[in-house]
Amino acid sequence: MAASAVRGAVALWANTDQPVAFVRKIPWTTTSSELREHLAQFGQVHKCAVPFDKETGFHRSMGWIQFSSSEELQNALQQDSHVIDGVKLHVQAQRPKILPGDQTSDKEKDF
Repeated sequence: MAASAVRGAVALWANTDQPVAFVRKIPWTTTSSELREHLAQFGQVHKCAVPFDKETGFHRSMGWIQFSSSEELQNALQQDSHVIDGVKLHVQAQRPKILPGDQTSDKEKDF
């Protein structure tokens, strides 16, 4: 079960074409279903991935939420404070993944 959660998190992290939010500072007592329920008030949550630590069995206080549309993601980002179990979450838009080979210009690639 933990391996599938990691694969799901990596798939959301790598896919920048979809409206994905990166959430930090998730309380360790919070489940992925509670996180999904909290963010569902801003729009339809397509996927929710919270990776777990194999040694402790707790999640790593971060996760990815994929919304159905960019407008729903913007609704979640416009909310000033997301609080679960008394802890303020940090919600931000997923940044595009930059691979080492992507940092060169077309002219540099000719060499």
